[in-house]
Amino acid sequence: MKRLSALLLAFSMVVSLTACGSSSSGSQSNNSGGSSGSSSGGGADEVYVFNFGTNQPATHVVAEAYQALVDELNELGGGRIKATAYFSEQLGTEKEMVDMVANDINDMLIAPGHSALSVYFPSLQIFDAPYVFDTPQQMLNFANGEDLDFLWDQMAEETNIRVLGTYYFGSRHLTINDKDVQTPADLAGVKLRVIDAPISLATGRALGAEPTPLAYSELYLSLSQKIVDAQENPLANILSAKFYEVQNTLVLTDHVKAPVAFAISEKKWNSLPEDIQQIVQTAVDHAVDTASKAIIESEEDQIQQLEELGMKVETPDLEAFKANAQSVIDEFSVNWVDGLYDLSQAAPKE
Repeated sequence: MKRLSALLLAFSMVVSLTACGSSSSGSQSNNSGGSSGSSSGGGADEVYVFNFGTNQPATHVVAEAYQALVDELNELGGGRIKATAYFSEQLGTEKEMVDMVANDINDMLIAPGHSALSVYFPSLQIFDAPYVFDTPQQMLNFANGEDLDFLWDQMAEETNIRVLGTYYFGSRHLTINDKDVQTPADLAGVKLRVIDAPISLATGRALGAEPTPLAYSELYLSLSQKIVDAQENPLANILSAKFYEVQNTLVLTDHVKAPVAFAISEKKWNSLPEDIQQIVQTAVDHAVDTASKAIIESEEDQIQQLEELGMKVETPDLEAFKANAQSVIDEFSVNWVDGLYDLSQAAPKE
């Protein structure tokens, strides 16, 4: 009942936001990209509405890429596309937005982490398994390379969610209060907020902590009230969400090269005319490049910024963490497409 209530609440929010976006035909398609209009993908007077949703605030380093995405859609659409960006979970939590696309409750273009998508397609757990990739570029080469096209097609067929591109969201690190963390043993008994996905829960345990799933929007308050003791996120999130105000130690575990996808409903995607599909794909490709570069270029400075804001920075024994992490890969890889892990390791690192 809780999940249904959350979905209905999020749906009501989206309906109120998209009601004015229907085409002249008055019909609304079932699926994602947030578009409205007839599903036949017909005439030149058709207006395709893409309500882009993200859980990140407009102050996040990638927000500029998100806004550029919708601006490019509007520009290239020449009046046939109406795109709007909604930040800070205005269209629902990350999980709710993914659920709405998968279940045809509404159609939209969203930016979810692969951990949220892996609930529907377990093979994507590989992106959130700890220490799979050595460099951000290796993750990008794997995710966006032609060798993985078959996986995105399979996912779209099985789940109604099509991934149009993946960008690098940053390396995930721990923050905590008043604790020296060198090995997983140092995190024993620590309540660590993680994403509500099986792979994230397992990773939290492999890091040595007690994983506690919690919505991102609830995290700051939960840290300040000590409902959870620690959290793990990319540096950009730690800065934009001001976690440094309620956590005083940054532990550079670098346990996941975090990905974020641009995703759309497969049924909606197939209903779009080819020229609109091309416009959307072009804008997404540009956003992937822009967002990845923004994160990569900013990460080194972000560590310095957090130090200047009063955080103590620790470099732990990464080999100890990696040794624990292998258990996660061993446990979850049985649910992945055959050969997927080998493909990930073969991806070029630069």
